Amino acid sequence: MPVIASLRRGAGALMDAVKAVIAALRARWAWFDHLGRAYERYQDRGGDRLAAAMTSYGFLSFFPLLALAYALLGYLVGLSEKARDYLIKAIEELLPGLSGPLEVQRIAESRATIGVFGLVALVFTGLGWVRVLRESLRGVWGYEPAPEGNWFVLKLRDVAVLIFLGTTLVVSVAVSSVASAATQSVLDVFGLADVAGARTMLRLLSLLVAVAFNTLIFLVLFSRLSGTRAPWLRILRGALFGAIGFEALKQVGTLLVAHTTRNPVYASFAVLVGLMVWINIVSRFVLFAAAWTATRRVVLKADDQPDDPADEARPAKHGPAKHRPVENRSVENRPRREHRAEARRTA
Repeated sequence: MPVIASLRRGAGALMDAVKAVIAALRARWAWFDHLGRAYERYQDRGGDRLAAAMTSYGFLSFFPLLALAYALLGYLVGLSEKARDYLIKAIEELLPGLSGPLEVQRIAESRATIGVFGLVALVFTGLGWVRVLRESLRGVWGYEPAPEGNWFVLKLRDVAVLIFLGTTLVVSVAVSSVASAATQSVLDVFGLADVAGARTMLRLLSLLVAVAFNTLIFLVLFSRLSGTRAPWLRILRGALFGAIGFEALKQVGTLLVAHTTRNPVYASFAVLVGLMVWINIVSRFVLFAAAWTATRRVVLKADDQPDDPADEARPAKHGPAKHRPVENRSVENRPRREHRAEARRTA
């Protein structure tokens, strides 16, 4: 039909114009080109599919982890009422908009039974989540999903990663919560309660503390689970990118989750759906941050991913080829200098 054909031509022309603008921006700004390469890596490695697997295991791991945290802090409530308030605030920061319907007090009162359940269930579901996270990060980097090594040693390593992540998150939230709660007291002690901008500076300091802990988490994830050969100093900028993005994501996540939980279609399942949406958003961002880190030039060089297509025919320097990252060498993903070299050869 003429109308449909006209619409298709218009849509095609619009897409060509958008691609031309994006290509011009990538040629002009290196940081924008890096974002483009990261997006291409994320799509080529099936980032959405990997994030879906992480969401499934993360959703199953969340409730045992939450139950164990409540059980541990349920005992602390008897010693300090502020512990419960800090816990609620921590959940609100990690799960924006979802802490209200979770009935914190009732879970804390059942700390003995829930603690046993949480510990046993966390061992199974938590290790499964770490395994999927490791396979996803290795997939983004281009390595085989399962690393070589003793099965028992790998499980011990996964347990160590799980303990590290849990401890770092708890310490991060605790420090951030204490810093936020102590803002007024600090201002009063130093006589800065009426000074303009003093409260904002303290809040920024609290935010910087959270970013520092998040950077440490991303640094460990990217350097220890991805299989990369790049030293941690070359991974640091990617970890900082992930940490800052995660803090920004938490602010936006409040609106996204609130919109999901208010949807009448989900009814009584709104909290569960909101939780899955949030975990999926975080999982996608973690993998995109991994793609952004993996496509940095210094990381590509450390991982022995050749810039020259002729290098692909050479023997691997660090072992069998199956353990080297396999980079997508399509035309649109080649570095710009490859295009220039090809143009000189055909001229």
